[in-house]
Amino acid sequence: MSPAIGSFHHLGYACKRLGSEVSFFELQGYKKEGSNFEDEDQGVRGCFMVSENSPRIELLENLEGSDTLTPWINMGMGVYHFAYEVENIFAALEEAKKNRAIVVVEPKPAIAFQFRKIAFVMYRNFRLVEFIESKTLK
Repeated sequence: MSPAIGSFHHLGYACKRLGSEVSFFELQGYKKEGSNFEDEDQGVRGCFMVSENSPRIELLENLEGSDTLTPWINMGMGVYHFAYEVENIFAALEEAKKNRAIVVVEPKPAIAFQFRKIAFVMYRNFRLVEFIESKTLK
């Protein structure tokens, strides 16, 4: 991957009921990382889970009245996005566009990341990638 893409951060997992999935992943050795969060702007509630020698996952469910995750859930997709922390979110977007990705969510603050900006791109193979603004902006 290009240096503009940054380092792997998490796998995003769409679920119908957050509590059920938390319980399942706890059985697999995962533990919650931090508290649950709600992001009304994105229409989701979620939490992060970690396990030694396993990727961090972000479990997400729709907020009441939201259908943000419904297409992914209806397709039977649990893991629906890969997320990378990037130093420069705009450079990462430009690099993705050079590789024929389409920006589907422009940079905007996210509650899950203490209001650092996030953006989403969709590649031609229908893979969704999230870019997360680095904690240490230069």
